[in-house]
Amino acid sequence: MNSKEKVQITRGIDKVKRMQYEEALEVFEHLLESNPQIPEAWNNKGVALYRLGRLDEALDCYNRSLSIDPENMEAQRNKGFVLRALGRLEDSLQVYDSLLQKGGSQPLDLEATAFVLAALDRLEEALECMLLARQSMPLNDSKKRSSNYKA
Repeated sequence: MNSKEKVQITRGIDKVKRMQYEEALEVFEHLLESNPQIPEAWNNKGVALYRLGRLDEALDCYNRSLSIDPENMEAQRNKGFVLRALGRLEDSLQVYDSLLQKGGSQPLDLEATAFVLAALDRLEEALECMLLARQSMPLNDSKKRSSNYKA
């Protein structure tokens, strides 16, 4: 990826952060027209599409990103998330399992796995994942997270 393409990726990500999803989508589509081999552009286009509620299209983008860079953990994580949103829980669980096997972001991926397991009514496994996630969080992070929960 050249420097101009990196600038465009950053510009598109900034638009996503500002919740300007249509504009972000335009940035990523323009970039992909000139170079369809940028996995980050496909992944971030998927994020913009997800935010616009276009889940199937987002999934296609994550798959395109992964076809170019199969080890892109961010695209894998996003794919797992959108599969969960689509109700494709077993597929989502496979993605998260793969992430964990590759050493993904332990607390984040363990929590996501726990949510999928709970949705599948596999509650003991879900609880085990949540406990593992809690154990792998630095003490400061777990205090921050627990203070965000309301009883």
